[in-house]
Amino acid sequence: GVPSGVPTTTDDDGDANDGEHKRRRVLNLDAGSRGGAAGPDWTRRLDRNPGSKSRKRFRLLVRTDASLTRVERASGADDSSKPKPDGGAYLAVLRDGERIEMDVLVSAVGVDPGPRIAWLPEGSFPRGADGGVAVDRAFRTMGPHADVVYAAGDCASCELREGRSLGGGVGGKIDPGGAIVPWFQMRLWSQARTSGTYVARVMCGECDDDAWGFNYELFVHSTRFFGMRCVFLGLYNGQGLGDDLDEKDVTTYSRRGDDSFARVLLVRGVMRGAVLIGDVESAETFENLILDGIDLSRFGPELLDPEVDIDDYFD
Repeated sequence: GVPSGVPTTTDDDGDANDGEHKRRRVLNLDAGSRGGAAGPDWTRRLDRNPGSKSRKRFRLLVRTDASLTRVERASGADDSSKPKPDGGAYLAVLRDGERIEMDVLVSAVGVDPGPRIAWLPEGSFPRGADGGVAVDRAFRTMGPHADVVYAAGDCASCELREGRSLGGGVGGKIDPGGAIVPWFQMRLWSQARTSGTYVARVMCGECDDDAWGFNYELFVHSTRFFGMRCVFLGLYNGQGLGDDLDEKDVTTYSRRGDDSFARVLLVRGVMRGAVLIGDVESAETFENLILDGIDLSRFGPELLDPEVDIDDYFD
């Protein structure tokens, strides 16, 4: 699934030279906004020169809750002597019979818990904001059967784990007495497996609400995209920062190389999230910096400078 994110803007036109750093500000910190997992501004690069006659301006068509049956070549796409259809070189055929002409297809797969748990009466099993079964910090259901019924994995809504401040605050706001916990729920297999194991231990009396809490101190996800290693840490796209935070308090730095990309997000000088693609050697260092809450204001873009071994500063 594509997690919640926030749109950003660059101080220039968005082109990035190798090793060049960009400073970005988060403009919309509403936790309900949406963005791309690795950066919400990628679509702006699809048409770099809107006024050029050699480039056709693209049109983005979004279909939600759609089932793709097959992809076909559009009529005439195989014959270079024939003009391509206005819509693109391919046809996406949906299960309901709709045929969409296209050049590029981006498929985003996510989990909607609501329809899968519709058989559970809401009076006995209250729902969370995302439609999942509301649970407490030990994954007990919140209704009258809390002592005997637990919910874990994709069906559970872990709102009480999200936005919990180390200083005692709740609700996705940074508490002056502590730091926001950089963890949020994303319906991934790794989180489902961890919560299932955690619930089993709670049911057997081997741990309580706080035991195994280290699993919920920091969001970490590692995957591969087009063969490249990708690591996402903490609130890497500004998830859950809250709309009461001033935009000048949020800064991101990014660096692009021939086969790598890195971006860090800082709130008032403290690292809250990071994205690493390709070269992920700094992942452990960034993970520790997020958890330690060190003020990194003095480093600025050097946090991502390949000529600076940032690991040496914090060994």
